Amino acid sequence: MKTVHGIHTAGGAPDEDSGSTGIDLSIIVVSFNTRETTRTCLKKIQECDPALSWEVIVVDNASDDGSARMVEQEFPRVRLIHLPVNRGFAGGNNAGIREASGRYVLLLNSDAFIGPGVLESTIAFMDGHPEAGVLGCRLTNPDGSMQASARMLPSPLNKLLVMTGLAARYPSSRFFGRVDFSWWDHAHPLEVGWVVGAYFLIRREVFDDTGLLDERYFLYFEEIDFCRAAQKAGWSVVFYPHAQVVHLGGQSAAQTRGRISTQGRQMVTQRVRSELRYYRKWHGLSWVILSALTEILWRLLVFARNVPSRSESAGSKRREALSGACIMASILVRDRFGKGERV
Repeated sequence: MKTVHGIHTAGGAPDEDSGSTGIDLSIIVVSFNTRETTRTCLKKIQECDPALSWEVIVVDNASDDGSARMVEQEFPRVRLIHLPVNRGFAGGNNAGIREASGRYVLLLNSDAFIGPGVLESTIAFMDGHPEAGVLGCRLTNPDGSMQASARMLPSPLNKLLVMTGLAARYPSSRFFGRVDFSWWDHAHPLEVGWVVGAYFLIRREVFDDTGLLDERYFLYFEEIDFCRAAQKAGWSVVFYPHAQVVHLGGQSAAQTRGRISTQGRQMVTQRVRSELRYYRKWHGLSWVILSALTEILWRLLVFARNVPSRSESAGSKRREALSGACIMASILVRDRFGKGERV
């Protein structure tokens, strides 16, 4: 079922006659059992009342917590799309993108809260930089501390730096801190490998070159894959630091985690499956094997290092390491080494 309401123009008034073309921005919010954060997200958008023509589309990924009903009752000007099953981040956003009519499309997480000026400043930057196809902005925790918002594309080396803790131990190093640009002051716009999908602004023309998000990624790596596709098509991916968005992080994933496994096994499985698919798609079988072996060997090393100790902490590390290694090995074989199609 789909509910369609008006489009907002500058000043917040709905324009009932402007149903399909000629607006600046389509904001798409995908919700899965995140009723309260989705409510806050939509309220923040309303409070901003940007000086743009804009529409908001909420895609409900088969929530059972009353999220869709809340949107219908409290936000009548929002366009609501009900999906009968949870189609994940990519599938949910694609459903919204197909209905969007803005010259820019913003994929906004339901737990990402924008403030005044964010929409105007990011679109103004994109208007002034026609080579920019995808833009992300500064993401912060509720206490104001900065989250990793600009990142290099994945590689087995970058993965090793994170797993071993070297990236966290030496954040000021250009080499060890390369994954999240932690050595950099984030003071000016920068072309990067990928930006986090919490605030993911896309120029409409990019879809003409890349298609929509790859729905074979149910969770994780979908925005990385899209940024890679945009770059392959000649577009820049830009981190823009002069706009700030508060991001709680992991709300929909937390709902899934609680239902499937208290140990988060399903989330690890999703991450591994998406990672191997990404490597197979963009780099071929050799990177799949290299990445998998890197993680398996590291986890086995962690397991071995904690064997002599009988402490509760060491036991937890052994279980986690062995579980992670087994998940990686199992998916590597079961998914036929990623099954990704080369680009």
